[in-house]
Amino acid sequence: MQLTEYEQEMLDGRYGEGMQAAIDILVKMGGLYGAERFLPVKNAHIDAAAYTTIWDAGTEFVEFLADKGAKVSVPTTINPMSMDTRRWREQYTSEAFAEKCERLRKAYMKLGVNPTWTCAPYQCTNVPVFGENVSWSESNAVNYVNSVVGARTERLPDLVDVCCAVAGRVPEYGLYLEENRAGEILFTLKGFDGSAFRDTVDYAVLGYLVGETAVNRVPVVLGLPESTMPDQLKAFSAAAASGGATSLFHAVGLTPEAPTLEAAFHGKTTYETVEITPAEVAQMRARLNTGDTEKVDMVLMGCPHLSFQEIKEIACGIEGKKVHEGTEFWIQTSHPIYELASLAGYVEVIEKAGAMLVRDTCLMEMEYNGVWRGKHFVTNSGKAAQYAPAINGVKITMADMAGCVEAAVTGKRPKEA
Repeated sequence: MQLTEYEQEMLDGRYGEGMQAAIDILVKMGGLYGAERFLPVKNAHIDAAAYTTIWDAGTEFVEFLADKGAKVSVPTTINPMSMDTRRWREQYTSEAFAEKCERLRKAYMKLGVNPTWTCAPYQCTNVPVFGENVSWSESNAVNYVNSVVGARTERLPDLVDVCCAVAGRVPEYGLYLEENRAGEILFTLKGFDGSAFRDTVDYAVLGYLVGETAVNRVPVVLGLPESTMPDQLKAFSAAAASGGATSLFHAVGLTPEAPTLEAAFHGKTTYETVEITPAEVAQMRARLNTGDTEKVDMVLMGCPHLSFQEIKEIACGIEGKKVHEGTEFWIQTSHPIYELASLAGYVEVIEKAGAMLVRDTCLMEMEYNGVWRGKHFVTNSGKAAQYAPAINGVKITMADMAGCVEAAVTGKRPKEA
């Protein structure tokens, strides 16, 4: 790799052993991918925040960087940790596990990250602009910021993302290169009427189908309604990145690099086309719906973390009602969004109903032998539908927002599911 004078000084150790270790790892990574140079990044988002992701070895690496004087050199947000620091005892987390999470949290604070603890930093503090080079990790965040914002990042590995934040550099490879951002497979929506794509669950199921089919190609979607909202694209991003390995998609007429079909494919006219009908979406939803009992043990929303608008909708739906005894209703978000919702009175409404507002963490990252209660979950998340069964063998029923609230209140599978 061709290094600038400043990058060579980092590698030579002029700015400390922590910075030297970070840039050394990135030089080796750049060589593996055939990168010729580094790109400066404007900001970073770290995925390696959950103890269940990086365990003791990862914690020791973050501590090593911090102890050797390293600090993040660009504004850096961070993914959910493995516990809610305020309510972990209520959420069945053990003392020993909490201590390990706290150790990792302290290491990141010493490193200088912005303690957002969210998988959706684009909706609470970290909003890049179109065309910016950033170093992000976490599958839904990468897909969203590439596709919906139009900034540029690769799906960086855990701990490599920490090195990028420290060095403020990333090897120029993959989706940082213009030629790799062109669409590679077209999905056309056929036969859908005005009742389709009104709820985030519709986008989650479609995203899973697109991601599974595209695998790691760049999909282009034609036919989504003009009324599509950011929260719906968030659901699509998360599911497509979970069903396949999608890190960038184009929605014609909606996302910034796809004002037209021609622009999405960078002028190419030959590509594979896949037609998606309501029947195929229904088949995918039926496949994700593995729930085989009427009783619902848990309703889980907020994978990715919920926005202020989504929490508002839940509060409006559950106001004056009570969560059914024997059913848990977990609503996951970041603490910045929680505080906004609290000021608006929505937290009080939701907690009065008996739901659990979970901050700064995610059930998928928590202590597996502690918080996982019951075997039938209702969710509107395609990502949760992918990972929850794999993590703990639970059964899933997909439902829209109204159906999730219904399941929480009745303790039964929602009628629309």
